[in-house]
Amino acid sequence: MDINAVLCSFGFTQLEALVYCELLRNAPLTGYRLARDVGRAPPNIYHTLKGLVQKGAIVAVKEDKGAASYLPVPPKQLFAAIWQDFSERHNAALAALEAIHRPPAHESVYQLRNVNQVFERARAMIDSASEVLIFDMFPRILDRLRGSVKAAEARGVKVVGIAYRPEDARQNIPYNGETPADVEKRWPGLGLILIVDGREQMIAQLSHDMESVLNAVYSDSVFLSSVLHSAVSSDIRLIAMRAHGGDPLSSLSIKSSASPGMRDLLRGAGMQNASQSSDSV
Repeated sequence: MDINAVLCSFGFTQLEALVYCELLRNAPLTGYRLARDVGRAPPNIYHTLKGLVQKGAIVAVKEDKGAASYLPVPPKQLFAAIWQDFSERHNAALAALEAIHRPPAHESVYQLRNVNQVFERARAMIDSASEVLIFDMFPRILDRLRGSVKAAEARGVKVVGIAYRPEDARQNIPYNGETPADVEKRWPGLGLILIVDGREQMIAQLSHDMESVLNAVYSDSVFLSSVLHSAVSSDIRLIAMRAHGGDPLSSLSIKSSASPGMRDLLRGAGMQNASQSSDSV
């Protein structure tokens, strides 16, 4: 690992990283000694030392006679301070940006380009769920989102999905009956389908190493989300019927329990009784 590069990723210049690491190895050192040891001009070194003092990365020790010597702040202490500073700036920036944020109108559809975007959007969706969360996730993706899914269940959200491992199966999450390897080998990547309250949806496919996005689309279109809610819940019900010889998830049908999004959609169309508008799932 290039230690200098690591420090540069935290806002150090290359020379600051070089000087700090040299002090970690050989402190205390004077500016003149540092300039000699790292092979840089003294004026550049003294400018760098001043910057490191301001960053809180080093301290100057002034003798009664002679030049000041410099000591490094221990790495654990330095990074605790960096983290605290970052946390404070993060919170201040977030508050300022949230204050001016005006969410766009619904019915947007857009692509997600990287893996972090996919997982952060998925967690935000799950955290926003109020009534029903439907998913079809490959096991390794489910493992990354399991904490958010459990939190949704704990606050009373109906969580319904497909299990690709027997240990993931329970009421409302029937086991598909195939091993993860059998499922994964049919696809070029790992799949994720997530629908929240019939109001927003995400369909994504990640590379098998989960390092890149093959394709990923998010939408808060109530119409599209309600259609996908119906389609995926039908698939889940078929799996449940095959596994149990019945339909334990009949409550997912639009007739008996329309999603919030479907109710919004039907109200917008002037239909007062959403729950009796359709017998389809």
